[in-house]
Amino acid sequence: MKRDFTPELYAATHRGNLGDLAHYRAVCRGTTRILELGAGSGRLLAALARAGREVVGLELDAGQRRLARRTTQELSVTRRGSVKVVAGDMRKFDLGRPFERILLPYNALFCLLTERDARACLRSVRAALAAGGLFAFDVWNADPVLRYGLGTSEADEPLFELTVGQRTFSVFEHTHEARARQRLSVSYRYVAHDASQSFVSKIEQRYLGSKQIKALLESAGFAIQSWAGDFAGTPFRAGSPHLVVSARAR
Repeated sequence: MKRDFTPELYAATHRGNLGDLAHYRAVCRGTTRILELGAGSGRLLAALARAGREVVGLELDAGQRRLARRTTQELSVTRRGSVKVVAGDMRKFDLGRPFERILLPYNALFCLLTERDARACLRSVRAALAAGGLFAFDVWNADPVLRYGLGTSEADEPLFELTVGQRTFSVFEHTHEARARQRLSVSYRYVAHDASQSFVSKIEQRYLGSKQIKALLESAGFAIQSWAGDFAGTPFRAGSPHLVVSARAR
């Protein structure tokens, strides 16, 4: 049976943003119970794990859960603490206990494809936060795209090469924007150099502008604590690369 490299290829393509791990470590400093939504390959879980701390990763995709468990199991026993990867949907979850920090990193908010889904997720987050707890997330800054559009690539565009295990793949990207619906569909095609295999990974996003995100948080009962344009804490501006937010339940 041929191995499905898709989760590993996805993880190798999407490695986060410069400075995001340090940012979330700082956000979680001094806490003992953390929940990450959309844990993916376990990259952030591994960065936050430490003795005396419980870190839980909620992930819907079975392939990503397997990869996250492997990632966290490779940590040294002294670093690991309690790290769990559980199956679940960020739109509706209840793990039976509160968390001091709930994280939604690396554009995961934009993976909620309807207003209803986004509101449901925020309701679950608010219910799962411990008293005085903090909800933290980051997305790419969609304000310029809302204003000018992003455009659609007419054909696969070559990006780079990736080596996973003993296999090397060429990576191609195809982007389609439905601007009226604020929807973005990006397909990544991975072609093995020996032409024996190819895989496709597709990401669907519903991007939101900064004003929309602020209104969504306020309507869900959150008070914004920080509103930055990058992971260094620079104030958010129209041309900022990211929107990095932390909020507390009112």
